[in-house]
Amino acid sequence: MKSCKLLALCAALCIGGLQQVNAQNLLLGIKAGANFDKTQGDNLDGKFSGYFMGGAFLGVKFTKVKVQADLLFSQSKITTGDNFVNAFGNYVTEKGQQLREGTFKMNELSIPVTVGFNVLPKLLWIHAGPQYTGVVSINDVDGFVKETKNVFKSGYLSGVVGAELMLPFNLQVGGRYIFGISDRNNTNVSDTWRTSHFQVHVGYSFLN
Repeated sequence: MKSCKLLALCAALCIGGLQQVNAQNLLLGIKAGANFDKTQGDNLDGKFSGYFMGGAFLGVKFTKVKVQADLLFSQSKITTGDNFVNAFGNYVTEKGQQLREGTFKMNELSIPVTVGFNVLPKLLWIHAGPQYTGVVSINDVDGFVKETKNVFKSGYLSGVVGAELMLPFNLQVGGRYIFGISDRNNTNVSDTWRTSHFQVHVGYSFLN
């Protein structure tokens, strides 16, 4: 929760500062693309899965530097490993005890706040910053665990690095690598789960 508040404060300061900036420096737009994620841990399968990602961005851009906050909806999947039932037996249902693995599909909202630097004039930007992701819902596909909230934390903190190409007609294409910082395991079993993502997107800016 502290991470969420910190990210919200950063976003608020960024957006509040827009009031002092000329309109031609504002960033406002939408983006959509694909999110490829994997969650690694001793008792998880750690394989990549791909789903839709989309949302909006708001920020401010100067000649060489920009600050941007996004609000992004994405989907992800976590599948347990072969030994999960043995390690986390107290959290697994009777039905789950008979299964080799369980699958969890998640809807998530992410707020990355990044600082970007122009490395090729009017063409290529690189950026980095923190991201907080809140888990909106979890679908326990197989009825594998008793309570998903006792297994997975409701949110997690990550780091973001990426690049974007600015194209004609206010279009942009970009990619990001997002690496997990905080542990997603909400059980009392000692096993660290961190999620990493590769994302690609196409965006459109309503402002020049």
